Amino acid sequence: MTTIAFYNIILFSSTFFVWFIKRLDTRLGRWICLSIAFLLVFIPSAIRYDIGTDYLSYLRIFETGSYIKYKYTEPGFYFVNRFVDGMGLHFQWVFVILSFIFTAVVFKVYPRRNDWLLHFLFFSMLWLFSFNGIRQAIALSWCLLALFYFFDKRYVYFFILTIIGSFFHQSALIICILGGLALIPFPYFFKVRIAPIIFIIILGVAFFSANKLFVYIEWFLNFLNLEKYAAYFGSSQHFRARDFGSGLGALAKFLFSIYIILNIKLYIDENENFWFLIILVFFYSLGVVLASNIVIFGRMADTFVVGQILAFYFLWDIPKNRYINRIVICTFILFLSLLFLKISFGIPTVYADPKLNPFQTIFSKDI
Repeated sequence: MTTIAFYNIILFSSTFFVWFIKRLDTRLGRWICLSIAFLLVFIPSAIRYDIGTDYLSYLRIFETGSYIKYKYTEPGFYFVNRFVDGMGLHFQWVFVILSFIFTAVVFKVYPRRNDWLLHFLFFSMLWLFSFNGIRQAIALSWCLLALFYFFDKRYVYFFILTIIGSFFHQSALIICILGGLALIPFPYFFKVRIAPIIFIIILGVAFFSANKLFVYIEWFLNFLNLEKYAAYFGSSQHFRARDFGSGLGALAKFLFSIYIILNIKLYIDENENFWFLIILVFFYSLGVVLASNIVIFGRMADTFVVGQILAFYFLWDIPKNRYINRIVICTFILFLSLLFLKISFGIPTVYADPKLNPFQTIFSKDI
């Protein structure tokens, strides 16, 4: 129970300090609060020991020098390992640096209106996830920052930042490519009337007949030159039916996404570039539906989760239907709180052991 309390205290206390920043009048006070919030999420990530499924895998990559294979595909990850190895530092410095990048890029988004909400949404969905997939988490943090530039029509920065994210995990390239495609000038009527129908039909097919979509998804991944992920379709380890969990969490995520898609007009009337946001939410919900049947599609949902995060963040300030929207957002916050609590138990499944509980540090190795 100590670890469970520890994780939840980190999430809610860091959110409190981000919220409290706007209540302070002095620059020094705001800086102190922001620093406390930063350190609360950064330090546990940096000093964890054998926490997360991939921890020992990264250790083997470092000790065997096999990080060399990432030199041209994910050079950011390669450079961090090469720097630590070349300097003769302890392996833990790899996680210190990676955790710092992950946290610092997100905090670069602050200060911003309702940044407490953005902080809670992002870290409740991705902080514990980063323990199992720090490279992809870093890529998602760069994508989060990039999307704000996209919505401000500063497209050069968007493409640069997503490409930087791909230096740590190639999944960021998918966001980059979709961002380019989202700039195709579809008519307003298509976006607010026809597209939601198409999205709902595809999601319905995925829900009732997922196998028909698998062939097209595999082809699409190969088309994007992402053979690594396309290869999962032939893997008995990854491409296996989901036989754990009740599915209620996936259903809730799906229904929240449907709410966003059905309110596409609210978003596009607020900012025409929110069309890209809806596309991301669609792919996220598609990943959630497919992952409820085949485990590996959880990776797909993870790739587009920033869409879900920002959709609810921006929904808070959309004036039309504000009362209803905020009820939905508060319900979503409650759902994420319960989901975070569940994940913090670190319950192993037949697919993998998240290795989240008990929390250990490189110093004590047990809390």
